[in-house]
Amino acid sequence: MIKRRIAPLFLALLAPLLSSCWLPNQFEAVIQIMKNGSFAVEYKGTMDYAPLVYKIRSEGLPKEEQTKQMAVLERDLRRDSGFQEVTLMGNGRFRVRYRHDDQINSTFLYTFVRRNAAIMKILVGKDGRASIWVDTLSTEDAQRAASLGLSVNGTVKVVSDLPLLESNAPEKKQQGAATIYAWRITRYDQTPAPKMIPKMF
Repeated sequence: MIKRRIAPLFLALLAPLLSSCWLPNQFEAVIQIMKNGSFAVEYKGTMDYAPLVYKIRSEGLPKEEQTKQMAVLERDLRRDSGFQEVTLMGNGRFRVRYRHDDQINSTFLYTFVRRNAAIMKILVGKDGRASIWVDTLSTEDAQRAASLGLSVNGTVKVVSDLPLLESNAPEKKQQGAATIYAWRITRYDQTPAPKMIPKMF
């Protein structure tokens, strides 16, 4: 069994051979979480469906079957109205544009892409702590992903005017009353894992 590390962070990674597994590729993700309760997530870029990449590159999945499976994955993504654009690029890769807006008034749970295939999860508990969990790759699993030709190069930005309980953002700058926190993601097993825990209420 693949061992997974869980940490509060804004990073969208999962072990590549899980039954439901999306991996980000080239991307920019922006998360906004504010005192007034407004919440938004944007993701622009590409992402790979690792189980399909594995079948294509390790098992030589026929082109016809690749096309069928890509179409099924596209339909599944489009069920979520947040996916404003889904483009099939082939070989298990999709170019997407995603936006989700919400309002946080009390306890709250958000997952991207699906609850049963989450690559990012945000939970606001009764104590008002906003915790973000995703699974990062071990060094071994990152090497396995690299052997399939998968890599990551992206930026995660968090825009917030909330007080922080914890953050290790290497970059930050003011934008009016809010602060923009930023991480550059270049490895699936990047350490230390980016993390941020704001206080909602």
